[in-house]
Amino acid sequence: MFCSKPFPGQTDHIFKDKFCKWPKLLRSLIFISLLPPFVTMLFVYNQLAPLHLLYDILTLIGAFNLLMLFWGLILKIRAKKYWYRNYHIGKTMLLALIPVVACGYLLATERPDPRVAQQVEIQSVEITTN
Repeated sequence: MFCSKPFPGQTDHIFKDKFCKWPKLLRSLIFISLLPPFVTMLFVYNQLAPLHLLYDILTLIGAFNLLMLFWGLILKIRAKKYWYRNYHIGKTMLLALIPVVACGYLLATERPDPRVAQQVEIQSVEITTN
């Protein structure tokens, strides 16, 4: 691990990101996280998997990408503050928003849960005689 001192006389050491490994790791994790929903969507489209599997996987990937967005924001702020450089990860973070928005849409539409018993409405028929 290399340390750098940006200004002479500075007392603390700052980690030097030599090969821009953190943005590359963020980008690769985002691209890898887009694979499971895509594969599951193909399985559901070809009727090889049930639809609720897509909802579950999209919820998990949406939560993971929400963490990735938070990490990307911290990375962007710290890169400017400590390393005096600007990581261009805006497009990657926008790509991470896609599963988060899709998961939010699915949660907002509130799909009916098949494990919950539905209450049956009482139906009555009126019979009149003349």
